[in-house]
Amino acid sequence: MMSAHSRWIPNQHGAWAMVILPFVLGWIEAWRAGSSGWAHLTLFGFWLFGYCAFHAASGWLKSPPTRRNRYVAPLAAYATVSAFCGVATLSLAGLQLLWWVPVFLPLVVPALWLARRRRERSTTGGLLTVVAAALMLPVARYLYPQPVDDWPTVAAIAGLVGGYFFGTVLFVKTNIRERGSRAYLVASLVYHFVLLLVATGLAWAKLAAWWWVPVMAFVLVRAVVVPPMKLRPLPLGLIEVCVCLAILLGSVIDG
Repeated sequence: MMSAHSRWIPNQHGAWAMVILPFVLGWIEAWRAGSSGWAHLTLFGFWLFGYCAFHAASGWLKSPPTRRNRYVAPLAAYATVSAFCGVATLSLAGLQLLWWVPVFLPLVVPALWLARRRRERSTTGGLLTVVAAALMLPVARYLYPQPVDDWPTVAAIAGLVGGYFFGTVLFVKTNIRERGSRAYLVASLVYHFVLLLVATGLAWAKLAAWWWVPVMAFVLVRAVVVPPMKLRPLPLGLIEVCVCLAILLGSVIDG
């Protein structure tokens, strides 16, 4: 049975990195371009509390009707705060942000449908979450109206971040839910190898920094070495924390 704490605080720990890292990277790029402002704070509030509202909505959808009332309070609270932050962001940055609504809706609606069917942790559900998280990077970068001359680089960074997170979805499955599955292990290894090639190609084309190459090489090695070790979730999570910190540090130093 889900505790009151987990109804209010999302217990999918890997999701926190997906919520925070792309936004911070986009904010860093906006700051470098001289386009950072108060709207970034309200946007982060909208995004963070919106995720918490999504978590509560997912719990409401997959719960029996007699138990759904447990999610009403967190859903109402988080949705209200998120909406307030969203209105504040629009007032500070402009209504052009509404163009992102039709981009995110095709990701959020299927994700809620999967939650209703208790399949939110499926590979498809993970992909939807990853794409939505990666898109927050360009949203944060182009929050204020401005020229988008650097969009190829921003797209490359968002792609690498999203690529890393989806690789993590596969990696975690080979260690927990799909441990022992040869098909998932092969898919994870092939995916991470291709991701390394993509990072190398983007770095060669000067669309991404070269430090992405050793980062992707490391995640490939961990996809090979870790599954046979049968680690518990905590050390798996610590590995991903280290990777996220490396990406954040590389982005800061690169500037």
